[in-house]
Amino acid sequence: MPISDDKMTREAKLAEALRTNLRKRKAASRGVSGDFDPAIEAARAAPRPYNAVRKLLGISHRDGARVDLCVELSAPFPNPDGEGWAVAVRLAGDGGQFDTDFGKAAFGRDGLAATRKAIDLAQVALDLASTTHDLRWPEDERPYDLSAPI
Repeated sequence: MPISDDKMTREAKLAEALRTNLRKRKAASRGVSGDFDPAIEAARAAPRPYNAVRKLLGISHRDGARVDLCVELSAPFPNPDGEGWAVAVRLAGDGGQFDTDFGKAAFGRDGLAATRKAIDLAQVALDLASTTHDLRWPEDERPYDLSAPI
């Protein structure tokens, strides 16, 4: 079967692939449902200040407002509510679920494993921010590639 050259078909397939990828990442980021979220509670114990690992420009899809976005990670710390280690992730500036005083924590058996999971969680935060903002590099306003690893 030949591949369609229709630009709208290609764009629709790409948009569906991105939505599927976002749904998978959001599902992976969900923890326990309910009022108590161990990822938020553990992040409260994270050492401060967090380290800025990625700075971006967000342009609101709704009104074109520009906002500085900053992905921040804490240093690894012992999980206060259980075994292993945790690393807190925060995305400052977008007003989403990661834009809180503490963010959310990712967990691992040691500091390196927790950091790897935190990087995945940071990608989820950026994916969620992309639903409300056009993400760009602040220096020259080139589009930010969400498929590129952090």
